[in-house]
Amino acid sequence: MKFKTNLVIGVIFALLSAFVYFHEIKGGQERREAAERSKRLLDFKESEVNRLVLVRPEEQIEIERNGTAWRLLAPVEDGADGQAVERYVRNVAESEREKVVADSAEAGSADVAARYGLDQPRLKVILQTESGLLDTLSFGADAPTDRFTYVQKSGSNPEIFVVRAWRFDNLDKDVFDLRDRSVLTFGKNDVIEATRSGRDVAGLSLSREGAEWTLVEPVAARAEQSAIDGLFTKIETSEIVAFVDEAPKEDDLAEYGLADRSSIEWSLLIGAERVEKRLAIGRDDGEGRYFARDASRPQVFLVDSTLVQRLAQNVDALREKNPLHIDRESIDRIEFERGGSLVFSANRDTSGTWRLDQPVGEEAKSWKLNALLTDLQSIEAVGYAATQGGPGQLVVRLQGGESSAHEVRFHLRDGEIYLEQSDDRSAYRIDPDAFADIDLDFEDVRQKPTQSDSTSIDG
Repeated sequence: MKFKTNLVIGVIFALLSAFVYFHEIKGGQERREAAERSKRLLDFKESEVNRLVLVRPEEQIEIERNGTAWRLLAPVEDGADGQAVERYVRNVAESEREKVVADSAEAGSADVAARYGLDQPRLKVILQTESGLLDTLSFGADAPTDRFTYVQKSGSNPEIFVVRAWRFDNLDKDVFDLRDRSVLTFGKNDVIEATRSGRDVAGLSLSREGAEWTLVEPVAARAEQSAIDGLFTKIETSEIVAFVDEAPKEDDLAEYGLADRSSIEWSLLIGAERVEKRLAIGRDDGEGRYFARDASRPQVFLVDSTLVQRLAQNVDALREKNPLHIDRESIDRIEFERGGSLVFSANRDTSGTWRLDQPVGEEAKSWKLNALLTDLQSIEAVGYAATQGGPGQLVVRLQGGESSAHEVRFHLRDGEIYLEQSDDRSAYRIDPDAFADIDLDFEDVRQKPTQSDSTSIDG
């Protein structure tokens, strides 16, 4: 009997638990979601939207999805800013009504529509999904408090309600807000070659091998990787300030400084297919901006001066600043030569201790020679010249393991100090203070015996 009673209680408890879960918990969640959906201006899935139309008093904007990309169809044909369009669709999906101010029967009156500024809406939003057109949203005047905006939906229930005014502000976009404003569309990591020309700049060309960039013209030299990366990042992320001319004629291009030979022009070759992207910069507009054109688009637009400054920078700004590519930890032999005569040579053992073997075999100041390697590794060029060869006033030979020695030569020319090296056709002008840290004598690196060492030897 007791077992049956417990069984009945258990069944009742299970049924109550199921009721609480399905009605109170799960059902409550579903009711909350349904209530939230009922407050939305439009109920749809963002991923299913394939067309967006904005009707404003001064223009009608039409944008359509083409695969994964968005394209502007009106008032001009051009690329759309995909992120801006997706953000716009999300704002529509998240917009909620606050309260009804006129029911469906009353909202049909022309006087009522005029009262709320809906006889001539400031904005109409039309969305099309894979299932078809959604109700049109018409936005009228702001409420007297300016905290709300009047809205009306087309369809079977054209009641008038209000939304938060900031919701309207997020949706009140013009064609410039939703247009692709990229100065040049490309991926900086896909660039394999780049060339600069123009009437106002020195020509140059760059080539990439793997991850390393090299200057090809006007001089064959190592490029500063961070400078090249910064250049392409600036081009890739720069945005158009304003569109000036949608369909310029040849005479118009001349007026903008973009006919024949532009003041600056960059050509980028992209990917294995070597697709060319070209950006031309014309004259300034008198307000610190410059006319420009992407060769793949007809429009003339304005860009800011910071981009132009980067595009026009001196060739030296793109050259390698740290000429010595050495791994200081792998170096185990140093030879120092001045004026053709050996100053000293030293070897580092497996414990990291340096010892002089020329001119005498004795212990070296290990910290001094380690500091020398650091100074050589971090030395920076302050100017450039063509290498002239020759023995050099100071020669440093560095060797690691079984590899051949890397020779670094320092020359004094016209009161300036230049660094040259065995595997480089460039001469790097360096700061005299930096050279002073490298220009060592034998006594600078020799570890002098302590008093106790001297006594021991004498004894």
